[in-house]
Amino acid sequence: KKYEAHVKETGETESLFNELSLNTKDNEWAEIVANKEKHSTWSREIEQENNPDFNIIHKRKNKNTFIDLKQTYATTDEMRPLLESMNNEQQEVFYHVREWCTKRLHNPDIEPLRLFVTGGAGTEPDENIDEIHTLITAFTGAAAVNIGGITIHSAFGIGTQSNNLNDHLSCDKLNSYRCKLHSLKLLFVDEVSLIQAKLWGAMHARLTQIMGIHSNTAIFGNVGIIAIGDFYQCSPVASSSIYFSLLWSDHFQYVELKINERQKTNSSFSQMLNRIRKLKKKEDMDKEDRDSLEKCHRRYLHKEYHSEALHLFARNAQVDAHNGEMIEKICTNIRTFYEVDSNNKEIKQNESKHTKKINKPLRLAKNARVMITKNICVKDGLANGVTGRIVEFVENNNAHISHIIIKCDSPKVGRLHRVSCPHCHGRDTICIIRESDSIDQQDFDVRSRKAIKQFPLRLSWAMTIHKAQGITVDQVVISTKDFFGSGMGYTALSRVRTLEGLFLIDLRVDKFYCNENVDRILSQMKEMKRKTSIFRHSPEFLNILFHNIEGLKCNFNALRNHYLTRQADLICLTETWLNDNNQIDKFTINGYTLIHKSRSCLFSTNHSLHSQKGGGVAIYYRDNMSVKTIDSTEYLDLEHITLKLEKEKIIIIVCYRSPQEAKRNFIENLIRHLKQFDSNEHILILGDMNEDSFQTKSKTIERSLKKLGFVNTFRHLATTNSLTSLDCAYLNFVPCEKESKQVIATFYSFHEALTLSINSIKDKAHNYIETEDDSDERMEVNSTSESLPLITTISYNSNKRKSTSIGKKNNKKFKNKTFLPVMDKNNDSANYDKKNPDSTKITDVNKSPSTRELEFLSNLKETVPFNNLTIGDSRFHSLTEQLRVLNLRTIAIIGDGNCFFQAISDQLFDTQTYHRRLRSDAITYIRRNIAAFEFFVSDEDNTIYDYIFRMEKNNTYADHLIIMATASILNQNIIIHEYGKRPLLIPGSDYIDRQLHISYNPYNQHYESVKDFDEAIPIMSFDDLQLT
Repeated sequence: KKYEAHVKETGETESLFNELSLNTKDNEWAEIVANKEKHSTWSREIEQENNPDFNIIHKRKNKNTFIDLKQTYATTDEMRPLLESMNNEQQEVFYHVREWCTKRLHNPDIEPLRLFVTGGAGTEPDENIDEIHTLITAFTGAAAVNIGGITIHSAFGIGTQSNNLNDHLSCDKLNSYRCKLHSLKLLFVDEVSLIQAKLWGAMHARLTQIMGIHSNTAIFGNVGIIAIGDFYQCSPVASSSIYFSLLWSDHFQYVELKINERQKTNSSFSQMLNRIRKLKKKEDMDKEDRDSLEKCHRRYLHKEYHSEALHLFARNAQVDAHNGEMIEKICTNIRTFYEVDSNNKEIKQNESKHTKKINKPLRLAKNARVMITKNICVKDGLANGVTGRIVEFVENNNAHISHIIIKCDSPKVGRLHRVSCPHCHGRDTICIIRESDSIDQQDFDVRSRKAIKQFPLRLSWAMTIHKAQGITVDQVVISTKDFFGSGMGYTALSRVRTLEGLFLIDLRVDKFYCNENVDRILSQMKEMKRKTSIFRHSPEFLNILFHNIEGLKCNFNALRNHYLTRQADLICLTETWLNDNNQIDKFTINGYTLIHKSRSCLFSTNHSLHSQKGGGVAIYYRDNMSVKTIDSTEYLDLEHITLKLEKEKIIIIVCYRSPQEAKRNFIENLIRHLKQFDSNEHILILGDMNEDSFQTKSKTIERSLKKLGFVNTFRHLATTNSLTSLDCAYLNFVPCEKESKQVIATFYSFHEALTLSINSIKDKAHNYIETEDDSDERMEVNSTSESLPLITTISYNSNKRKSTSIGKKNNKKFKNKTFLPVMDKNNDSANYDKKNPDSTKITDVNKSPSTRELEFLSNLKETVPFNNLTIGDSRFHSLTEQLRVLNLRTIAIIGDGNCFFQAISDQLFDTQTYHRRLRSDAITYIRRNIAAFEFFVSDEDNTIYDYIFRMEKNNTYADHLIIMATASILNQNIIIHEYGKRPLLIPGSDYIDRQLHISYNPYNQHYESVKDFDEAIPIMSFDDLQLT
């Protein structure tokens, strides 16, 4: 029933039909079926007759009008160089998308990714397309070939003519597309600057139809979309761009790439292109840039370019003129090809019986540069815009040319074609036959085209600038005098790799200008949230990267090129899979010293792991670091390397436990190694011990190290692709920085990388973690922290809204104000209808902030996500355990930036649906009280207006101010539960038992709803809560 729009009505109709069918005779259906079969047999006999009138019917019936959406996937050998060569910006986008894909695999309800990747020419934003396999589309056939995709029209059955963009699919085609695309989750669209707003809307309508989404709030069928392109390049011809569509700016985030890959060896040329890219119409061009372009014009006059260099013009007439000159100059034995009709008779210009406009005849010859003008088979690279050179003409039995053999510029074009073609098998060529003159095979209609055919080719020594968008050449010759639109000059100039390869026939600098709407459009879009590294670039910080690399030899280039590798002071690796025979000097990184130990040298000869393949540990440390290697005082069967950092006075142990090694044997050997160090030493143990910290049983290693005073700082954080927590960092001291650890994604290993940033000065003086034998069994904290009681366990009978026992404690003071009294039962806000939240006014945005609320914000020195709450009872291993003692549990919330409002929505309405309304009302409340709240805006925003502009956007993470506003408009006290800390009360009501409960995870900045095991909202007493 997924695709049924009117299930209820259909059911009623079916019931009525069944009721009527009871009155039919027993044999009526048998007679109908028999007659139907008889009619079908008669129809088959008619069709099998040798009747020429049926030929056209058979042609249409047998025609394959449905595009094959199966993608040609790249091999590992093809993928690895692309992945390993990504620059830092491209990696940032790649891992952002990868993170969404991982979340989507484990949570089908996560909001679709909508990302616009843009950048100047040469930044190559479409290179990232090759690294994630999904449905890949582009506006033009040539662009689709470049990215290994298909055209938008072919992918979704959308006509190429403007009058049939919104045609609906037939039932048969719709079912076919649903079979092909029902599992589609992510769609790439390249060269979006060329897409018209109408086509963008048609794509939304078609995806909505295919996915069976019947909602006014869902767009593009809830499919994630990554749009790639540069709006500063050419705009759609005679049509509006997609950024004018309502389906654009309000729904997409954007990221702008700035590292130029195409012209990276010519930085001055790259800088010139960036200046011209944003040059306004009435703005003077930079003198240096103008001088450079004038030199390009002089080089053209001196004819310093290759005779067959690509020429770019604004208009087709200029293109045809240059191509005509070139074929006369370069080629001999020029042939003329006219269009032919269904009888293969040539149609010449002087024949008037054909109502259709006759195209000019083609003039072709061997060695001519040509371009395909039709999407013949996009998945095989035979697409509109693909170029090559004619090498041969093939004649049929009537001495007419039946095939034209072409060698394409790209050897990837025609791979599938060459398998079955007798003319091209074993050669790097393709052959072209006469085709109908429609732009796309899908648009072919026998009735309207009258079977007029021509070779889908045109000469290509020159082409229009629109046609050239997306290509890169070594030399290009450009005419600027007839530029007629914004971005044309910039698009043309950026087709060439170097300034030395650029030649200008003429120079009209007034023709170089951008579309000034683009800046405004981008400023209105929300930027992609960038993942900030926890590495601190300061002498007092020690930055450490640990990774189970699963093969240093095969993953060395990927490790060396990872955007965080060279920011680390220590790079610690396990499972290097190197043995003593490998040449270790092949794996050096400039600026680092490598220490490596193989598995065989760390285990005795009689140990089972001595001769087992794999294993191996390594540490890279900066050349300027003072490091001492520490060997064990006794021989240990332990896969490890130990270093002492002399300046930082920290001991680093990198170790690995094979799954074949017993946990007890491993931990016994590790403890023996630890005993050689003084108890006052700061020790950090990094490794993959193949013990999942998410498990509740059999954590022998964790339990043993905890008794020695070590705590795994990555406990309960997923460190692998399967969301297990195998990799760990055990410390016997407490890092004083709150944000000192982070899990970092990698593509080349099953394991993610772990990063730590330790303040080597402050942490040396910081308190140690006490062992499990200590009397208070909790971690000591900084002496400046406020000392409050531990988390209090509340009675199972007092954590429900019906309880009356909590109201007895009403003699306290709340910041010198009267303490929150118990609310009268008759005024309980829980009596509203949860299924119909609009039936009662839930929020009040017209009120003013109370003195209590403003005092709370004044006393809150840091935002809620990083609050300095009092440490609670440390006997709990997780927030789940901490809540369970209170008879509470968390309700899962989608992690997409809306989690706070979704959690509050779940508290109020038992559904996450109304998060947008809650956010909107909270913003309205802040907007109406700007004078009261502007003092409390954090440094992230310059003004309260910047804050409102940022916070009102969907998927923006909540902070202290919006949380306070939400509590106020709801007239509810919001209680925030965090692991190891006393619940924080955000005051919004004068009544203590008006409470909403949520939990907060500071590591991924995620909120979830908290209820008791009976699905009721709990109530906690004032003594169990803390304020600021």
